[in-house]
Amino acid sequence: MTRAGTRGGPAARWLAALLLLATIAGCVSFPILGPVLLVAQADRQAREGAWQEAVASYDEYLARFPDDSGAPRVRESRDTLAAMLTARSELTRRREEVARLRDELAGLQAEGTRLREDGTRLREDGTRLQEDGTRLRAEATLLRDEVVRLRDERVHLRAEGTQLRAEGTQLREELTLRESDLARTRQELAARQAEAERLRADAERLRADIERLKQIDMKLERRK
Repeated sequence: MTRAGTRGGPAARWLAALLLLATIAGCVSFPILGPVLLVAQADRQAREGAWQEAVASYDEYLARFPDDSGAPRVRESRDTLAAMLTARSELTRRREEVARLRDELAGLQAEGTRLREDGTRLREDGTRLQEDGTRLRAEATLLRDEVVRLRDERVHLRAEGTQLRAEGTQLREELTLRESDLARTRQELAARQAEAERLRADAERLRADIERLKQIDMKLERRK
């Protein structure tokens, strides 16, 4: 056993080195070991429950090594996992749907209880509404008469409205004329104010002249 282990030691180390090189090189330089490593990785992912990653590894294997002898088995495993993923997604969706439906059912049951209570109340209200219906029909007759009267008043009001619009047009025209007269009056007032200012200025000048004349007369009187 010891000699067998010794003889197998270099071979095992050689195989481990090949596996390490294949891993570092991305399984490109060793076409024989590449499929083996990819399949082993995908199978390990599938066993560990990483189904999406396993499907991706299987897809990579089938894309790189479609003619490999293990391709049929890999394709079958890939399809099985994909179907299981779809089923798991559908199961999750169905569970969520069941939970939602249960919540809705509870809500509907509560709503049913409330509706039954409302039904009792509505039946009581129905009796009262029948009595109210008789009263309302009588009121409806009165309202129809009122509608007829209001329609007649509407016709009358429309006629008055037409007349008022005509009067409004006339008043606007008169207002325009008065505004024109007011503007003209303001202009005349401004002119008169300007004239009054001019006359005040002349009066001030005259008073000044009279004062000067008085001063001159006083000086002449002193000289005499």
